[in-house]
Amino acid sequence: MASERLPSRPACLLVASGAAEGVSAQSFLHCFTLASAAFNLQVATPGGKTLDFVDVNESNARWVQDFRLKAYASPAKLESIDGARYHALLIPSCPGALADLASSGSLARILQHFCAESKPICAVGHGVAALCCATNEDRSWVFQGYSVTGPLCTSSSGRPASPTCPSWRTLR
Repeated sequence: MASERLPSRPACLLVASGAAEGVSAQSFLHCFTLASAAFNLQVATPGGKTLDFVDVNESNARWVQDFRLKAYASPAKLESIDGARYHALLIPSCPGALADLASSGSLARILQHFCAESKPICAVGHGVAALCCATNEDRSWVFQGYSVTGPLCTSSSGRPASPTCPSWRTLR
């Protein structure tokens, strides 16, 4: 499990939102369970804020309760993370990603490193919004030219939900 720190296992950074809109319990459960089979995991949030799980139901409530009791459930501060220490980056579906991750300079720095080093990045569902923060010095998007699939990054009015958020319809 994630608490076992075996030197032969690569490290994966699991970034989640610390915003009030929270983290999808089901997405986090699946991401954490799948990744912990192959990686030593480090959970990080902006400011090291505690995870606020949303959509907790009878099928995942027990897992969420058990997870909260583990030492690794206390997130590291995203601002103190050195991307060079990790082999992979995973961002579960986080409805709160638009509120904090999409404009995070710390996450932008980590994403820039991962792209420059061709390290794997996986963002799921609303977690894809976290990729909005990744811009180059010339303000171009780090993922320009990549194919990205995720929920539409627009408000109910059809306008971009964030000025840094590109249209998910045409990401190439």
